Amino acid sequence: MGAHLVMNGGVAMKSFCVVLLCGFMGTCQANDGWSSELSHATGGALLAGAITRVYDDSENRAWIGFAVSSAGIVLSESYQISQGAKRSSSYLDMASHIAGAALGAWWMDKYGLTPVIGRHSVGLVMRRQF
Repeated sequence: MGAHLVMNGGVAMKSFCVVLLCGFMGTCQANDGWSSELSHATGGALLAGAITRVYDDSENRAWIGFAVSSAGIVLSESYQISQGAKRSSSYLDMASHIAGAALGAWWMDKYGLTPVIGRHSVGLVMRRQF
């Protein structure tokens, strides 16, 4: 059974994980403490880093990761405000997520991925047999 879940690029396992995580979302509660804002920043960093990784070949991959992650939280929190959530809490969540997104996209671009060779950069590969 386990080999079947890994086949096809692990799609079945990824789908299972997404369904499992969505099932736990109902037990979440919101507050404006440090732990809440740290979790928003961490989520923003992870989401922006993952999106940056997806756009690995683009010269603007960090900007893409940051923008998509930030747009997602702005849309989400705007919807919550329209449904009657406290504006100050939603703005704090947005700011925390966006700060995390900036850090996550920057880190992934700078340290997590190989440099992109573009029109304004030069790369060098050096091999030496030991």
